[in-house]
Amino acid sequence: MRRCAFYITVDDNYLGIGLAQARRIHDLWDIDVHLFVEGTGGITRDTIGERGVFVHHNLMHDLIPDNLPSTKSWPRIVYGRIFAPRLLPDYDRLIYIDADIYPVHGAREILNIDLPGGLAAVQDSASLGFSPHGNALSRNDWLRSIGLETPRYFNAGVLMLDQSVWSSIDFASGLSTYMQSYSAVAKMQDQDYLNYQFQGIWTELSPRFNYQKGHFNYGYESVFPPVFVHFSSFQKPWLKPDASDSVQGQFYPIYERMFRAVGVDPAQYRQKTQENILRRGRTAIRSYLSQNGIVTSKERRQRAEWDLRAAAMYAALQEDGQLGRYADFDFSLSEMPRPQLGFDGRYLRRSLAIDLA
Repeated sequence: MRRCAFYITVDDNYLGIGLAQARRIHDLWDIDVHLFVEGTGGITRDTIGERGVFVHHNLMHDLIPDNLPSTKSWPRIVYGRIFAPRLLPDYDRLIYIDADIYPVHGAREILNIDLPGGLAAVQDSASLGFSPHGNALSRNDWLRSIGLETPRYFNAGVLMLDQSVWSSIDFASGLSTYMQSYSAVAKMQDQDYLNYQFQGIWTELSPRFNYQKGHFNYGYESVFPPVFVHFSSFQKPWLKPDASDSVQGQFYPIYERMFRAVGVDPAQYRQKTQENILRRGRTAIRSYLSQNGIVTSKERRQRAEWDLRAAAMYAALQEDGQLGRYADFDFSLSEMPRPQLGFDGRYLRRSLAIDLA
C-alpha cells in the first residue's frame, strides 16, 4: 500500500480556511494532511501533526523562484503546489487541493489509480469548447498560444501526483524557461505551465474529483457525484449569506460550521465592503422582473450563453464517456441535463443536488 497524504498551500490570509479544510479532509479520508502557510513570522516545521494535520510555516520561501509572475487573483503562493512536494519525501503519492474546495466525502479508491505520467487531474470546466473568459482567441488558438499541442487542458485545483516522477523534474528551471517564452499570454501562470509540462501524459479523472464552478449550472452532479466541490471564481461561499437556491447560499452555513469546528470565527472571512447602493438597486429590479416573468436583456444574454456552453459541455463529456477517458469512472450520456435556473438580477444560478448531510 502506498504511503499517501494531502497537502494545501495558503498565505496568512487563508490560514483559518486551510485549517478548517485540512481537518475535514483528515476526518473523511483518515490520511495525513499537510498545510503549508507562507507569510509573517518564523520558519517552523510541524513534526507531530495534531490528529493527522501538520501545519508548517514559511518553508517554501527559498523553493519558489523570485522571478515568477503573479497577480492579485493568481498570487505567488499558488506556485507552492508545485514545490511543496519537495518537503514531503516520505510519501509515495500526494494529493494537492486548492483552499477554495469543499471536501464532500472520502474516496480512497483514487489512491490506487496508476499514474504513468506522474500526474492526474480533471479537465478545466471553464474552457470546455471555449477559451477562458476574457480571451478573444478560439480555444485551439489559445491552447497553441500557451504552448500546448493537445486539446486536453486540466484545472490545477486538484492534483494527484507520483512522487518518484515529480521529484525527478527541475520545476524551478522549467517554470523560469516557460515564463520567459509565455508570460505575456499565460494568464493562469502555473496551471498553464503544468499543462505544458505534462501535456499528452497526464491521467484524466472525472469531474467527481474537481467539480468546478463551471459545472455548477449544468446539472451533472447526478452523473458525477462530487467528492470535491471547487469554488473556482470570486464568489466564495464564506464571504456572505445568500439565497438557498444558489450554491454560495447552500454552502455558507456549512462553511460556518466547518470554521467553528476548528475554533475559527466565521466573521473573520466575511466580506467587509458593501456593494454600491445603485448597483444593488438595479440587481433587485432585474430579479423582481425575472420572478414576474419579465426577461431583461441581461438575463436574455446569459441564458443564450448558457445554451451555447451547455451544448459544448454535453458534447465534450459525451465524447469523454464514449472514449473512456477517465481513469476512475466509466459512464455514458444519452441526454443533456436541463436544470432549472433562477436569475438573481446578476447571474443565473441554482443549488447543487447533492447530499451534504
